[in-house]
Amino acid sequence: MKRVTLSLLFGVLLVSAQANARRTSFPTLDWGLRVGVNAIYNDNVLRLSEADGNAFHRFDPGFRTPLQTLDDGEMEILLAASLQWRAPATTMVNLNYRIKAVQRAQNSVTDYQTHSLGASIRPRVRGYRWIARGSVFTIPSFYLRVYRDRDFGTYDDCRFENWEYNGEFSYRIAEPLWLSAMAGYGTYYYGARFTEYDSEYKEFGAEAEYTTRWDPRLAFRYTRRVSDNLVSTQSLSLVDETGAQLLEDSEYGDGDFNEDEFRVSLKSRVRALHPHTVNASLVTRIRRRVYTTDRTLEADPFHRGRLDTRWDVTPTLDWSVSSALDVSLFFTYEERSTESDYEPLALVKNFVRREVGLGFTYRIR
Repeated sequence: MKRVTLSLLFGVLLVSAQANARRTSFPTLDWGLRVGVNAIYNDNVLRLSEADGNAFHRFDPGFRTPLQTLDDGEMEILLAASLQWRAPATTMVNLNYRIKAVQRAQNSVTDYQTHSLGASIRPRVRGYRWIARGSVFTIPSFYLRVYRDRDFGTYDDCRFENWEYNGEFSYRIAEPLWLSAMAGYGTYYYGARFTEYDSEYKEFGAEAEYTTRWDPRLAFRYTRRVSDNLVSTQSLSLVDETGAQLLEDSEYGDGDFNEDEFRVSLKSRVRALHPHTVNASLVTRIRRRVYTTDRTLEADPFHRGRLDTRWDVTPTLDWSVSSALDVSLFFTYEERSTESDYEPLALVKNFVRREVGLGFTYRIR
């Protein structure tokens, strides 16, 4: 009788343990969905120079644009979906898709979307040491500005389409330190009126990310881009019909360039505000673009001896209001300065832009 009782008790415990194991086991497939809305004020929608801004305000007939205002309010709608697969051989595969739609209050002609699709694979173990990623990014249509098509003598809106493909491999060489290497390829193709802008580029880079024992995470990334202007065989005119205005028009000329980008980011909890739910980040980039044409200054003043330096910085505060809702406050300052053997070029290339925004992100799952 005791043996029967012990056998029954053991059977009950075994069934209970198996049921608990089933309840605590992770599904093979899992998914997530985030929805975000950002309200933004942008004080220079098309990144225009001060000279172009002054021409806009005085209704200069030589400055053609469909803009209603130089600044504008923006609404960004973001949707991010993810799928996680606990694959065989203790590997974890992640797929993600993200769309951002930007709508502007007074300049709807400049609305645009971005799409990104990514995949990653890593070991499904605690403290994994490597991860491989691949991604595709596109902007189907981005409004640039009005340019003069000298082939037809007309002024037309100029838009481009951008595609970019990237691969990246990261390895943890020590508990707090990750090192990454990346390579990519991309294209910019413009409308039929402005195919002279079309370009293709290759890039490669490296990143180091370090997490301190006090929590702040510091990352440094370097990227080198080499861009080839596909059509650059036509002559260039520098003035309009009256001979009085410099036109920002690289429709003619050799737009080949090399660009170095340095990116630094710092992320940390703000313990003075709340020990767990408030995070701060600071991201800054410097891009130095050197145009590499071997043409003379007379043949190609828009590119000969030209160096563009572009700098931006974005501080952000993120507050986790609940397990599902995050609120963020951010500010961006961006500027470009141009040095050139043709001195007037800086008048139409230098710009300053500022953004301030408030964002809400809700995790559905």
